[in-house]
Amino acid sequence: MKKSKRLVMFFSIILILLNLTGCAALRDIIGSKKGRLIGQEFKISTYDHYSNKTLTVSGSKVTVGLLENSANFNAESSGYKSDVLEITVNGDQMFQVGNTVIFAEKGLDMIEDYEVPEEINTTTGGGFVPFDRFVNDIKNKIGKEKTIIVSSQMGIPIGVFQGNEVYVTIPSDLPKMTRLNIDGKSLYIHRANYIILDTQMMN
Repeated sequence: MKKSKRLVMFFSIILILLNLTGCAALRDIIGSKKGRLIGQEFKISTYDHYSNKTLTVSGSKVTVGLLENSANFNAESSGYKSDVLEITVNGDQMFQVGNTVIFAEKGLDMIEDYEVPEEINTTTGGGFVPFDRFVNDIKNKIGKEKTIIVSSQMGIPIGVFQGNEVYVTIPSDLPKMTRLNIDGKSLYIHRANYIILDTQMMN
């Protein structure tokens, strides 16, 4: 009888955790399953090494993938894999390589004049590394309050994004790119320096 109660409690806790972890993670899966940005309205901004914006393109149907060559799909090829992004915006084609590119879904705005502290001191909490990493992994799937500081490849600040529920993933099919789900909106960062902090660290 005691064993059955323990099993019921154990599975109840597992179900609760699965429901919790589904919050941000599920939103991210739904967003990415639309087809690598398909069906979502995005603003695409490119920046040079000095964080100057060089181009802005907007579209209601955006897809992103690699411009493939034989090395991308032929293991015996002696060539190099393509790093060229092939971007389709409402049916029109755009190629890009080398620039910092930010794909922000409509409604997701960058904070451009945010003052980033030069020093952050955290003196309380944590202390047991394996457990801390496990807890942070669970919280990441649930969605944590985070601040994303984006800089050019030269390390010059571009801007900041913030959200109450932020989920971070690395798309396997889009190299040099990070995908974030910020309060249900998608943000893709390509070829940029960035720091993602728990917002509570900034307080």
